[in-house]
Amino acid sequence: MKIMKRMALRITNIFLILSLSLYAFSALPFLANTDAASLTPLTDVMSNSGGYGTGGPQTVSTANVSHSFSYTTPTAYTTSSTIDIYIQTASSIGGGEAATAFSSVAATTSTVTVNGTAATAVTLTNGVSDSNFAGYTFTEVAITVPVAISSGATVTINGITATNPSTASSSTNQYVIDIQDSNGNDGYMAVPIVTNASVAVTGRVTPSINFSLSSNTTSFGVMQLGVVNTSSPATTLTVSTNAQSGAVVYVYDHGNGTSGGLYNSIANHLIPSSSTTLAGGTEGYGINAATTSTSGTGGVIGTMSVSSPYNGTGDAVGALALSSTTLATGTAPMYGVTIQVNYLAAISVTTPAGIYNDDVTYVATGKF
Repeated sequence: MKIMKRMALRITNIFLILSLSLYAFSALPFLANTDAASLTPLTDVMSNSGGYGTGGPQTVSTANVSHSFSYTTPTAYTTSSTIDIYIQTASSIGGGEAATAFSSVAATTSTVTVNGTAATAVTLTNGVSDSNFAGYTFTEVAITVPVAISSGATVTINGITATNPSTASSSTNQYVIDIQDSNGNDGYMAVPIVTNASVAVTGRVTPSINFSLSSNTTSFGVMQLGVVNTSSPATTLTVSTNAQSGAVVYVYDHGNGTSGGLYNSIANHLIPSSSTTLAGGTEGYGINAATTSTSGTGGVIGTMSVSSPYNGTGDAVGALALSSTTLATGTAPMYGVTIQVNYLAAISVTTPAGIYNDDVTYVATGKF
């Protein structure tokens, strides 16, 4: 009897051990499922959240809107793990949700970065329809990542495109996106689509131009025979403007009221102005000029170019006339550009004595 009792006891113990083992083994899948976690923080940065409106010329295209998804891995990924992105393409649950959501969901090329480092050789599967959240229809982009990823890594997925919804109800503007990984981790998020996500920003810069002369008088003094006389002081013109195409400076004189030159009204004699190289002993009169500042020097910004025939040097001069002639031009906004103008004259042995005068006028205009 004792032997039989012992045998019965042993059989009972074996049965209990087997039962416990079977219970532990059957619990393994359940324990494995408890490893799944939520993908957080889950974000989607869209290139345009404007959707279905026609709110004016500031509305940008809503086709091929790019999505950039990001989250932190709650568990480690083995090599060739899969990330499934489900973008809502329809809804049937009512409650204000639009029936039409995103369309043309695809990824022709996609990049996956892990903590800022790109993973190469990513493979894609496009266009799989799924309904894994009640009341919604999704289009899937499946991404296979060829590298292992540690837990707690920041994963960013770029290159997913979709066309924003063409219709929406008046009570909602949110749409659902689901991201799952091959570890069973899952995350849902909502993204907003509004009638017009653009803000038209305008502003105005007042047009401006500033023009000044260093002096309003200059004198040859007593002009000498046999030399080319230069008046003093030279005139410095300063130009500043924000005109997009720069500025033009024009010059003209009064002369005798009919022709340009230095005029003696008492003797009714004109020393004529012409474009030439002056020589002592031969009557002549004119100006030459040169820019005296360069871009970036002393707070000066921009340049102007002296036009021919006023860009001569030495005794070479350009003629002054009663009609405006271009003295200098600039082609861009400028600040503090300066031009020095020199006045030269020569007399002959028959030039009548007396006071000679001319009134030279400069005009600047911006090319706005």
